[in-house]
This record gives sequence, structure tokens and C-alpha cells, in this order.
Amino acid sequence: MITLKQITEKMSDVRLIGDGDIEICGISHDSREVKPGYIFAAVKGERMDGTKFIEKAISSGAVAVMAEDDIDVPVPVLVVSNVRDQMGKVASACYGEPSFALALVGVTGTNGKTTITHIIETVLRYSKRRCGVMGTIEYRFEDHIWPAAHTTPESTVVQSVMRKMVDAGADTLAMEVSSHGLALGRLNGCLFDVVAFTNLTQDHLDFHQNMAEYGAAKMKLFTEMLSERPDAKIVLNTDDPFSNEIQKRAAHEVLTVSCSAKSDAKLKPVSAVQYSIEGIQAEVMTPDGTISLHSSLCGEHNLSNLLVSFGICLQLGIPAAEIAQAISQLSAVPGRLERVENESRFSVFVDYAHTPDALVNVLKAVKPLTRGRLICIFGCGGDRDCAKRPLMGEAVAKAADIAVVTSDNPRTEDPNAIIEAVLPGVTPYKAISLSVTDLAAAESGYLAISDRREAIRQVIAAAQPDDTVLIAGKGHEDYVIIGTEKFHFDDREEARYALQLKETEGKDD
Repeated sequence: MITLKQITEKMSDVRLIGDGDIEICGISHDSREVKPGYIFAAVKGERMDGTKFIEKAISSGAVAVMAEDDIDVPVPVLVVSNVRDQMGKVASACYGEPSFALALVGVTGTNGKTTITHIIETVLRYSKRRCGVMGTIEYRFEDHIWPAAHTTPESTVVQSVMRKMVDAGADTLAMEVSSHGLALGRLNGCLFDVVAFTNLTQDHLDFHQNMAEYGAAKMKLFTEMLSERPDAKIVLNTDDPFSNEIQKRAAHEVLTVSCSAKSDAKLKPVSAVQYSIEGIQAEVMTPDGTISLHSSLCGEHNLSNLLVSFGICLQLGIPAAEIAQAISQLSAVPGRLERVENESRFSVFVDYAHTPDALVNVLKAVKPLTRGRLICIFGCGGDRDCAKRPLMGEAVAKAADIAVVTSDNPRTEDPNAIIEAVLPGVTPYKAISLSVTDLAAAESGYLAISDRREAIRQVIAAAQPDDTVLIAGKGHEDYVIIGTEKFHFDDREEARYALQLKETEGKDD
């Protein structure tokens, strides 16, 4: 337990009204989650004003309120200029500063975060360290799993889950750090040991006004978030130009990585890398000497993910040979170029790629492995960055033989209207508009099927020996959002069912 007065001693810009000796056991910004002994953080958000729920929070047991104005309530009040900015530090204090008890790793970038945290978890487990993961798929530590509402949740949730992980025995946490989380102060109160940058490509411009603002949000992890940790370490992927901007402003030890043998990065291949359906093989220069690296992951984008992960583990003090050995035992990452096993003579992959750059990378990875046609099913989410829609269409049309545009979490938008916004990027590269009956024989072209389930079934039904079918956009997700409701939908399940239908129909013939 900690008192209100003790909490204020860890804060700046705060004024306490009322009894400072009251003991606190937690904090929440959601009145529905408030428990006896909690502080209620009255956040003034874009959609909801937390001050309207103060009375409900107090009736649920809140013993104090944090607000931006003097308010007349029967409990003590912490008055601050910005509740969201202070909420993380207060949550950290309430839960005993859990990030101080962990080796905390933060990974940011448009793509690669989930794969990298999965690799880190694998390596650290191999090295007998106990590593938790907080990211897009879930928040987990060994057999403890907490569902993930956001890649980087609100600071109250971040600190609460970290506390649970520490209490369960975790000594390390690999965290996916989103630009939203950084811009909204959700990481405030976290003390990072190692932070890493993957890449910066177009995404989230529905939230950030432009790429400069998007980059500025990412930059916070390497500047503001490390201001209280002079011994923190940084890993940068120098194949992305934005790493130069980070390096100019970084005031901490930097380890650079690159997929190019010609770069001056500290961690890089020393010769040509071998890519195959079995994965990646490379001789990698490390501070510990040259190491043989083998992984079952496919493609150059995954080599980048492996090298960033390798760099992070080196910065955590794991020997290079031990890292390489652990990586060789790595299994597939859920929803990241995940193979859907089948008895047919064609390949089916599911991948989370939902940005132009991610689509370019995953298609580049599977194209050399495809002896027949490369067919890509993809869509764009509704109520999100509209500018990337034609760019995603262009990425697929350039690389795939057949582009199948469908829906992907349309939310409150008309799926057909989203498809119409994608097609201007497709048609300059794919002149032939196909019908469903054309799919089996067509060598090139495009078509639109707004029903995602139907798109998957039609493509798999038409797939021929040696073809590769890539179902992109949702990856690990097991839901679709239509309107404001979630419904169960899993690309992997849909692909398996479509394969069963194809096999059954083949037997009937």
C-alpha cells in the first residue's frame, strides 16, 4: 500500500486537496474498473469526458480522484494540469514501480514489432530468463495470459499488468510500443533498459496528421522516455532512413543492425544471405565475432526482424552463440507468414501485413518461393488511414499475379466504398478485370469480392498446383469488426475450411 502523499512525492505539477494519509491500492481511468481503494483518473478524452463518471467511480469505491480542475467531491483530489500525462507515473507508484524490477525492452516501428518480441521471448526462455510479452496479440507471461485491447494499452493497464508479471516471477518484459501509446503518454512511468527501432512507413495517418508527426511520436521512445535512464541502450535498423534521425538525437549507447553486408552496421551479414522455403541462412558479424544464423522464418523482412532481435538480446547481455542457437529453434510467429498446412500441391499463408510496406515485404518473401501463380487476398480497414488504400493496391498489383480485393474490418464504412478506394492503385498494373469463373485459368488480373469468407473460398477453390495463396491483413486476429460490433472470424480457420471443401469436392468428382 502507498499513501496519497507518498504518490505526490513522485509527481511533478500536482496539488493535493484533502487527506494525504489515505492508502491507495490501484488506479483506473475507467469507472467500470474501479475497486475499493482506487484512485479514479478523470481523463478528458476525445470521445468521453471522465469527469462525468466521478460520482459513479466514488460509489464503486474510489477513495481519491485525479482531475484537471478543483472539484467538489467527498474524497481527496489530486489536481494536475494534464491527467493523461500524470496517470502513468501515478499508476507506477500505485503498483510499486514494477518496471524498475524488470529488464524492460521497448520495440517500436511500423512493422515487425510482434515478430521481434516473439523472438526475444524465445531467446530469453532458452537462456533461462523469465520473459513476459506485451503486444498486439496478447499480454502474456508463461501460462498467464491477459487479452490485448490495444498494442500499447492505457498506462493504468500497462503498470497493472507489469505488476502481475513481476509478482508471477518475470524478470524481463518485451513490449511492443505503438505510436499511439507514445503520443498519448501510455508509457509514462516506465523505465526502459533497451529500446529498438524497426522501420517507419505509412500507417496511422488517421491519428497522426502526417509522417513527420508519426515519426515524432516514435522519436519519444529514444529521447523523452530515456531521459531518466542514462545507462539505457538502443538498437537501430539502419536500413530505414529514419534511424539516422534517431541516431542524431540519441544520447545513449547505440547498436546498429542492417541486412546489407556493405553497410557499416555493427551487426550484419558478412556475405550473401540464402533465402529458401526452409527459411534463412546467414553468416552474421557480431561484436562477439562471426556467427552462423539459421531460422525457419522466410524473407528479407524477417532477416531484419531477426537482426533487430539479435541486437536487443546482445544489449541484454546474452552471448551471440547462445542467441543464434535459440533462434535456430524458433517456431512460426502466429499470423506472421503462417503456413496453413494442407494436402494440396499449393501453399497457403496468412499474414498480418496491412500497410503498403508490409505487403511489399511479405510478397517479396514468397514470390521467389512460388513456382506457379502468386494470388493475394487483401483489404483495407474502415475508419482508418484512407491515403494508404491505393498504395496497398499498388503494392499487391505490382508483386502478385492475381490481386483479390476484399473487406478487412470495414467498421462503420461501406466495404464496397473501401474497395473502390483501393482499386485506383491496382488497375494501372492489372489491366484485366476477372470474374470468379476466370480464377482457375487466369495468369494475371484482379477482381473484387467484398465478402472476405467468400473471397477465401473462391480463391482456394481455384488454386492450382504450385500456386501460392497469401491471405493478408488480419493475421492472428480472430474477429471482424462490422459497424461497431466484433464477430468471430479467423483467416486461418476460413482457409482450412475452404481447403476441406476443395478436397471434398475433388473426391466427389
